[in-house]
Amino acid sequence: MSKLWFTSDTHFGSERTLTMSKRPFKTVKEMDGTIISNWNEVVREGDTVYHLGDFGDFNKVIDLNGNIILILGNYDRNKEVSRIDMINSGIFEIIDKNKHTVWINNKNTEYEFDKYNISMVHEPSKLDRVYARNCFSLFGHIHKLQMVKKFGLNVGVDCHNFYPIDLDTVLFYKNAIDKFYDNEVFDN
Repeated sequence: MSKLWFTSDTHFGSERTLTMSKRPFKTVKEMDGTIISNWNEVVREGDTVYHLGDFGDFNKVIDLNGNIILILGNYDRNKEVSRIDMINSGIFEIIDKNKHTVWINNKNTEYEFDKYNISMVHEPSKLDRVYARNCFSLFGHIHKLQMVKKFGLNVGVDCHNFYPIDLDTVLFYKNAIDKFYDNEVFDN
């Protein structure tokens, strides 16, 4: 049975991210190798991975298991030439179309998201809070600055030991945020 995974901010090939995010690797090659190894350790060929932006070197996709749906992040949107090649290659399924929030429900996936009301966006500040009021949101962009917010979960690799996380993990955090975490957990 295939599984559903979520991740963000892999930044493959980025020396800047290695340095600015203080990732625990000596080189970009080590960082990329660890993220790829961790990904392939848990993601199988038939699985689907929602990557919520800032993928990095698009050539790394050939090293990764699963069907990848990329929601473009700020760095991805700035790579016009690579983006055109990536879209034409058919390797990724791209979601952008000038929308910042992606709504998923069981009408367009095999997963029953509708009962969970999950939305996905790269930058949490660009989440349309009017539509997301009754929705749990997944986001990236802020690396390890904050893993949980009152409205959702950061799925970036920096928050999850450089692994993607599965739907069960997302639902675990959704339950904890909805029912158990108090205001001490969140920045006010």
